[in-house]
Amino acid sequence: MELIHVDSPASPLYPGNISYEEEIQRLTDRSIARAQHLHYTLASLGNNNVSQTIINPLDIRPRLEFHPYGSYLVQVGIGTFDATFPARSFNTYYLYTDTGSILTWALCEDCLKPGNQCFQTKEPPFPNSKSKSYVALCCNQNPFCKTGQCTGPYCSQHDVYMGGTVVNSILSAENFNFLSISGQPLMLPGVVFGCAYDTRKIGFGRLEEFKIAGILGLGYAPISFPLQQSYQTGKVFSMCLTRQREIQTYLRFGKDVPTPPGGLRVTKLVFFKDIPYYYVNLLDISVHGQKLLIDPNVFAVRNQGTSGGCIMDNGSSFTFLIRPAFNAVVQFLEMYFMRFPRLFKGGRPLGPPFELCYKWMTPLPPLPTLTFHFENADLVINPEDLFIKVNAEQQGNYLLCLAFIADDARTILGSVHQSNYLFIYDLNQKLLKFAPEDCSKNS
Repeated sequence: MELIHVDSPASPLYPGNISYEEEIQRLTDRSIARAQHLHYTLASLGNNNVSQTIINPLDIRPRLEFHPYGSYLVQVGIGTFDATFPARSFNTYYLYTDTGSILTWALCEDCLKPGNQCFQTKEPPFPNSKSKSYVALCCNQNPFCKTGQCTGPYCSQHDVYMGGTVVNSILSAENFNFLSISGQPLMLPGVVFGCAYDTRKIGFGRLEEFKIAGILGLGYAPISFPLQQSYQTGKVFSMCLTRQREIQTYLRFGKDVPTPPGGLRVTKLVFFKDIPYYYVNLLDISVHGQKLLIDPNVFAVRNQGTSGGCIMDNGSSFTFLIRPAFNAVVQFLEMYFMRFPRLFKGGRPLGPPFELCYKWMTPLPPLPTLTFHFENADLVINPEDLFIKVNAEQQGNYLLCLAFIADDARTILGSVHQSNYLFIYDLNQKLLKFAPEDCSKNS
């Protein structure tokens, strides 16, 4: 499937010819919304008092414009309808890809019934009653339907998200269509998805132009798209992301996943009961080739995955680094940059919450790399992704800032710091495999 960055010219949400500063602000807003979403859902799973998490959703004023599901979209065809060639026999919708959601779902026409609620969409909700291939799954007659998970005779799903967002859906089977390498649609029959009939406090709103219909769930659970379609996907999928928003890359499955000629680095994926996120064991961090010797307990997962740990997440743009590790990185960089008299620490960025920033006189000094040391594998972040140029609060000035955001709960490795790597999620072997890659070359 073509992965469409939300701000790319190919995206239905393309913001137009925005400035670099506006682009960075949009990425930051999405990242913060995403981090809040992860903190809330994990705290809820752990039965913690949600108000004790890093950000209390009730304190968000005004309500965030960006929905916290992702930074990348796919276009899918759903259903089977009478159509005369060359018209398609399915309806086309945009879905967010989300490695933190297990259920694929789309807004359906039953949300128009009295007592139910729809979120606003540019296209009408999916007309499931008119599709020849739509089947609502009967209660307790499908392995994805848990006991007591019923609305009338049908299997239902009730999902609660940050800030009281609720999505109620009927678990259903339907034909999904995707573009294939031939350029023609490939139809997958009987994809189990949630046909959303009642949605509360949700909207892919003004900045998203009401063009999003739902979610493609890529998280770890039997019902998620890569696992339920294992006969097609082989329980393996890959992503290769790029910072260049005008370049499209691909979400690949099964035999279509490429094997880099230079080999792969491999680390374990770590899973916890009822938690869909992809954890990896982060052991330490190096800057400029020097290990910071951070206590491994700083990165440890606690409370069965509901706090701590390191999550690989394509929904966040920037990386959130747990506070003790963030402080260690900042302390090293402050010492590193002291040798360059043309760099001056200080100044606050206009908008993004980056804490370590410098003013500079040209030319810029050599900037260091940073390495995440996972169990048995190293991920190197190049200087052009580690640092970012932003506007200062003082008009007309620019700052060079460390492109990490400090976090008190966990580490979240965002898409900016996954760029130009091929990442392969092998759910059979529970391994994350990766290698440097020029993702602009059809990876």
